[in-house]
Amino acid sequence: MLFRSPLALGALLASFFQLSSGIGDAQTPSRLCSPLLTQPTVVASPAQRLAAGAKAEPPLTDTFDWPDTPLGIIKTANGYEFFGSDGGAHYRQMWQGHWVGNNKSGSFTTTTGTLDDPLGSGTPEDVSVSPNPNRSVNPIYPSYGYMGGGPVYQVPAGMTGAGNLLATYHAELPNDALYAALGLAASSDNGLHWTDLGEIIRLNQAYEVGLDGFEIGDGPLVLSPDGKYLYLYFPDWIANGSVHTTNPQGVSTTTNVSVARALAADVLEAAFGSSPQHSIAFQKFYQGSWILQPAIGGASTDLNPRTPFSGYLDIHYNSWLQRYGMIISDDTNFAYAESTDGLNWTVPISLGTFGPIAAYPTAVGLGEDPHTLGKSFYVYFTHLPADGSGWTNGSLRRFTFTCQ
Repeated sequence: MLFRSPLALGALLASFFQLSSGIGDAQTPSRLCSPLLTQPTVVASPAQRLAAGAKAEPPLTDTFDWPDTPLGIIKTANGYEFFGSDGGAHYRQMWQGHWVGNNKSGSFTTTTGTLDDPLGSGTPEDVSVSPNPNRSVNPIYPSYGYMGGGPVYQVPAGMTGAGNLLATYHAELPNDALYAALGLAASSDNGLHWTDLGEIIRLNQAYEVGLDGFEIGDGPLVLSPDGKYLYLYFPDWIANGSVHTTNPQGVSTTTNVSVARALAADVLEAAFGSSPQHSIAFQKFYQGSWILQPAIGGASTDLNPRTPFSGYLDIHYNSWLQRYGMIISDDTNFAYAESTDGLNWTVPISLGTFGPIAAYPTAVGLGEDPHTLGKSFYVYFTHLPADGSGWTNGSLRRFTFTCQ
């Protein structure tokens, strides 16, 4: 999830945003919402980020590169808690009598504030994801060079682990480009500690040193329309795509929007039930089926094959529209799409240009549940300038999105 030089970023996006074929146009729904957007405002300035990093606990061993993922947001009795990766390195160190951190970049950083001031006046808590006590749960863990996340799912009342947090994380295998997977981490103390539950999604393209970079993103868990499944959306990299649109080398193709799922009850029981905690197998949606392709390395169908927009994906249910909404960012341009079933999507429409670098969109509802959108909602994103200063002058920005 680390930002790279403009040249490397350009090569990365060229690989990231190729198109492929998938679901038929006959099922494409009509869009209900006509978006009206306000001008973006700064809700965490470079100076505020610098001040927050100076008092972060444990003390930083690198820069405060926050937020380096989409945000996770939950509402509390006193305001809001925000979760987002600090992309700086978190080297192992002694803090208050015990060892913390690891040798990776990335973390789950918790801040307490308001929707207008996500950093608040308190102390950011940088927490690395701890390895699972059972090493067989994720034998790849020692190989990650980056492991961070933000999107959180707070378990509803009446379900296993009610009140606890389940988060998706973005983990990168180290090489000279970028190969990433998605996994789950669990917290039973409101984000003070996170435990790795293992990977749940890998690209169809197998890992190999020297591959072109590909950004799988880090989206939120989303309940299916029937409430039985947890969906996770991502762009996929299809290896040897003979039946798909191929790149100039003819060796691979990418999807704009793919999805994997698992039964919510099974996911929560594995995460918060009997010890040791672990993840369960997700399945990718492929050619109309949920049972043909595993989420670890399987193939997937492109849910929006003819969209002109691709990139980071943020999906939430909108109770006012009675359908799902998707915000897309290609690091510069934003777009919007809708779906009644989570599988068939409207062709995305442009929301405008917010770059030069505008990444990690996070849509936030203004009601009791920040994960449920309404007629109006906020969209947060990380903004970096084009002058080469990177995180030094980076900010968190927000615009208001209203359906007409």
